[in-house]
Amino acid sequence: MSSPVRVEPDFLTDWVRAPGAKDHKYSRGVVGFATGSATYPGAALIGIEAALRTGVGMVRYFGPAEVASMVVMSHPEVVVAPGAVDACVVGSGVPTPLETPDRDRMSELLALSPLAIVDAGGLDLFSSLDSFPPSILTPHTKELEKLYTQVCGGVARDDATRSAEVAATLGVTVVAKGSLTTITSPGGAVWELPVATPWLATAGTGDALAGILGALAAANRDTVSATPEAVPELAVAGALLHNLAAQKASQRNGGGPITVGDLCSALPGVVGRYLG
Repeated sequence: MSSPVRVEPDFLTDWVRAPGAKDHKYSRGVVGFATGSATYPGAALIGIEAALRTGVGMVRYFGPAEVASMVVMSHPEVVVAPGAVDACVVGSGVPTPLETPDRDRMSELLALSPLAIVDAGGLDLFSSLDSFPPSILTPHTKELEKLYTQVCGGVARDDATRSAEVAATLGVTVVAKGSLTTITSPGGAVWELPVATPWLATAGTGDALAGILGALAAANRDTVSATPEAVPELAVAGALLHNLAAQKASQRNGGGPITVGDLCSALPGVVGRYLG
């Protein structure tokens, strides 16, 4: 495991771009979501909001019908018909233990997608799937501990060790969420973000992170297809954008508390600042 690389804000310039005159909704990327549930419908709404505000050509929703109606009411531009995607987000707001419909929806979307963002309930899939696309996992500390036990067995005393061993064993990128977020590649490279505003510790911000990552993955599909080893750097960019948007949102409030809606509202301004 290598020493962490400290990430600076200008890292974003390689991963966010303005659409050109010849771009259209498909060339800007299509991201699919199998997120949310009757118990936690807000996770789907938050992730999709974050993806749209990060900048993506189209969102497709593959979640439960009762949540799909809420999604379309909040975001009428979201497509609920099946179709091709350039990246996907699975698991946010999906309760565990997984029920068969949730497992099937996530598995089907993973099979369609060239790159996956896997959060919350989706992490449980990795103890049973034989194959999956290149993936970015976004566990918080408790989820990482559980995933480590499922995948690696034994006991690890710290998140750095858990992240490194899960990343290496599964061949995935691990974004270990926290006040000091780290990103670990399958090869053991580690990036460390600036310490986040403590106001980021509020409900829904993990769902927003998954949506941001999904949007960047879809928008940068050509880059990661041609250079798969760049996936961890994409994860770094998404986590950094999340960090900076939370900081900007708090600054707008005089350094005070934020909601996840404040974070999402700040995303376009941060993207605009760092357009490559």
